Amino acid sequence: MKKYYDDRKQLNMEISDAEDGVMKVRLHQPSGIREITVTEATGKEIIELNRIEYNANHRETRRHVSLEAYDPYDVLVSDDDDPYQETIEKEETDQLYEAIHQLRPEQQELLFKKYEQDMKQNAIAKEEGVSKMAITKRLQTIYRNLRKYLEK
Repeated sequence: MKKYYDDRKQLNMEISDAEDGVMKVRLHQPSGIREITVTEATGKEIIELNRIEYNANHRETRRHVSLEAYDPYDVLVSDDDDPYQETIEKEETDQLYEAIHQLRPEQQELLFKKYEQDMKQNAIAKEEGVSKMAITKRLQTIYRNLRKYLEK
């Protein structure tokens, strides 16, 4: 018995081999299974139509190309995103990282502790043996320097 599936890989139809010039076709439908008996010629025609439909569906799916093939940054674009806005944000982020690399290593370390490690200013001050106000002033200096780099 040959089994035929629809596009969602659910069993759709079974056709028995020809016996005494007839074939049995079992249709799997939402309302239940229906079995009919057809002549061998009609059964072969049904098989041929299924083959044609299968090939047509495969031909159609080969025309679709995944966006992954055209994704140079390895980040797929979702339907609700604005590519223009994403490009601007990526450029701004790149500029910010470039500006951070212009800072002195101690300033970069302070930014790392504050934003990457999510440390509070009090904890940073305690770790470095200075007052919280000293850390606040250092951060203000860093922000001022970053603005200078970014305005260029």
